[in-house]
Amino acid sequence: MPTGSKTQHGVTLIELVIFITITSIALVSVLSIYLTSASHSADPMIRIRSIELGQSTLEEILLKRYDNNTPNGGGCVTFATNSRCTSSDTATSSTSTLLKAEAGENRATYDDVDDYNNLAYCGNNVASADAACTSTCQPMLNAAGSNIATEYAGFAVCIRVSFAGNEMNSVTPGTGTTVLSNDAKRIDVIVTDPLKSRMVFSAYRTNF
Repeated sequence: MPTGSKTQHGVTLIELVIFITITSIALVSVLSIYLTSASHSADPMIRIRSIELGQSTLEEILLKRYDNNTPNGGGCVTFATNSRCTSSDTATSSTSTLLKAEAGENRATYDDVDDYNNLAYCGNNVASADAACTSTCQPMLNAAGSNIATEYAGFAVCIRVSFAGNEMNSVTPGTGTTVLSNDAKRIDVIVTDPLKSRMVFSAYRTNF
């Protein structure tokens, strides 16, 4: 006969249920974090493409003349409603202060910043650009006028150009020089990505 009792070791049903419950909760939490991370893994690349598109468009516009009548090599343009010229160069009379492209011009032949005002460009699968642009969205083009709508599917660009001399006075106070309204323009390039995020790239261009 046995001289002592044997102790039985094991897991009770209640302990097993508690273990399964805790493990399930932990697993769900880990998987949730993983799925969230995986779903946003492409976000940085999309933002990089938005930055590239916005900066390249803004740089393209800044390389153009201030006005259609700006002399080759630069020079101040006098406007009918704004007679003072801020440059010592010979002024050229501007025939119009309308911020729009001249008749017959297109993306490949734009020669001044006004030409880009209110232009909307859309990649494939996009019907409209930012509401700041009221014009019909055209297929996405590069500086040469080539179609890049496929490469930028889901992206849209809206371009706004406005006189902003008064704005420059507020950001450069106390200089002793007043910038007239028509002697500066603000260029805003608004990029909307496939995630519907909005990025704005802005720069000022002065009358020269």
